[in-house]
Amino acid sequence: MQSPCWQHTEEIAPAPHHWALLPGAAFADSYRIRLTPQLAAMDTTELTARMMAAQPAWVSALMQLRDRLVTPLGLKRAADNRTPTGFPLIMAQAGRVVMGLDDSHLDFRLCVEKSDVQAADNDGPGWLTITTVVRTKRWLGRVYLAAIMPFHRLIARTLLRNLTR
Repeated sequence: MQSPCWQHTEEIAPAPHHWALLPGAAFADSYRIRLTPQLAAMDTTELTARMMAAQPAWVSALMQLRDRLVTPLGLKRAADNRTPTGFPLIMAQAGRVVMGLDDSHLDFRLCVEKSDVQAADNDGPGWLTITTVVRTKRWLGRVYLAAIMPFHRLIARTLLRNLTR
């Protein structure tokens, strides 16, 4: 049985306003998923909190492993910076939430945006897009980004899919 169309994540090109979140960023990616009518009625802050709360146990386990591995390197622990929306909140607007953290090895921004614009085929009330933007610092940031990239892509897609379940 094929899953409903709103459960498929789609990778899209980050928009110029995403790159502007971190001038000099070397990496950005965006994933989106169709909103269900129920999710479309929620504000972006609520959607973000639900998405982060619905993360599977394996994501939490990876974050705990990450914290154990990077603490000796002097990097910030993710557990010390968690909030109800996942990471420290930088900006919250009606259709957009931006979270992020600056550290010695890299800075990142996670942008969650809700678009009320219907899909081209008019099948659904809009999209929820998550965009990650990263500006690396020194060699450790570049190595760290390369190491986490496969996990990042899987986590981003999983968080979106779990939100629609």
